[in-house]
Amino acid sequence: MKNLLSHIKFALAFTLLNLTTCTVAYSADFPTSNGSQIGDHLTLTTDVHGFTPVSTNPGVAAGERCAGKYSKYSVVDTSATETIVKFYDIVEPKSVDTCPLPDRKMVAEGSLYKIPNTLYKNIQSKTTGLSYGALVVPFKFRLGSDKKLISSATVAPYIGFRLNHFQGWGFELMPVVAAGLGLVPVVSDDGKSTSTKSAFSTAVGLTLTSAKDSKFSAGVLFGKDFISKSDRLNDPAVVKPWLSLWLGVAL
Repeated sequence: MKNLLSHIKFALAFTLLNLTTCTVAYSADFPTSNGSQIGDHLTLTTDVHGFTPVSTNPGVAAGERCAGKYSKYSVVDTSATETIVKFYDIVEPKSVDTCPLPDRKMVAEGSLYKIPNTLYKNIQSKTTGLSYGALVVPFKFRLGSDKKLISSATVAPYIGFRLNHFQGWGFELMPVVAAGLGLVPVVSDDGKSTSTKSAFSTAVGLTLTSAKDSKFSAGVLFGKDFISKSDRLNDPAVVKPWLSLWLGVAL
């Protein structure tokens, strides 16, 4: 165990010295949810005034509505000028400055409301929902008896779930599952050289991103590479589980 911990410390130190070791990538080559809240569930962290009903019914009273802190809603659609939301849990506002009495009008559950993007961008909220994109893993710390740090690239689409536990501090924690193409070094038949082989790479882990800088990311991945039977016979260690730690910025 002591030997394993020393290797993990070395891998972490290697990561800190190379601040572009592993990243959550938002590339044009991969579909990504970056910047989109459609389908996400959000919780207001302040009272908000400015939601206007979306209705063709002339009997629906016009005017802006209020939603209180801790009210929950989902984003239905967005455009260049406004965002459309639907509330599914309403909390009474407490701020008389934001939502003045006595003529306060409230949002209602199950109804659609629009709000100008100029106002919506300043709303404080916490978000949960699915996220997707691509993970880039340039190095892996291979677990097992050999405990080897290897240069083995993996580019894999991922699906994650956004958690709101640390969003109030400007960070977002997200568990992810990824699978895609990996390139792994395999020892040759004579054991004197290595060659790069294609592999199917899978991984699970946690990522941490910052609202202060979208290019910052950190986290840990546990994964496994799958290659052909002949390559496994030459180098059985290539299919052992691996660990990747990173703390850095996106390329």
